[in-house]
Amino acid sequence: MPAWANNMVLKARQTVDIYGSSALEPNLADVDYRLSWQLSGLHTDAGCRPSQVVVSLTAAVTEPLEWPQTPEWQNYRLALTGYERLVRERALLSAEWLEHSLFQIAAQPDCEQLQLVADRVGYHQLGIAQTLLRDFQQQNDYGRQLGLIKPD
Repeated sequence: MPAWANNMVLKARQTVDIYGSSALEPNLADVDYRLSWQLSGLHTDAGCRPSQVVVSLTAAVTEPLEWPQTPEWQNYRLALTGYERLVRERALLSAEWLEHSLFQIAAQPDCEQLQLVADRVGYHQLGIAQTLLRDFQQQNDYGRQLGLIKPD
């Protein structure tokens, strides 16, 4: 039977500034995370079930073209990079959860119903991902607890 495919983009934006908090100015670093997925369904005797799931996560980091060339600012930049690695690990975990959740969808009466269920699962997992990232940032005081302190 023919396969059916759905392309869906789920996007979460996380912004990091000089402290690692989107609430403070001026921004010295900006990070955008994009979580997207593609689901293909296969018609079987049991109905339409997921046959292929592709989940991707991209992160774009925008930093100033030039940082002050002092040891304090260079250390700050290294701390910011380390902090973003920790955030990225949580985003990758969320992408893995999304992929697993989409594969676990039970066969549906038809592929249109599979699409509806996949949409609900995807948006639910996106909400979990956003909460996970936000909670991590807040629990670590946007990096301050991990040594991300702006130089004077």
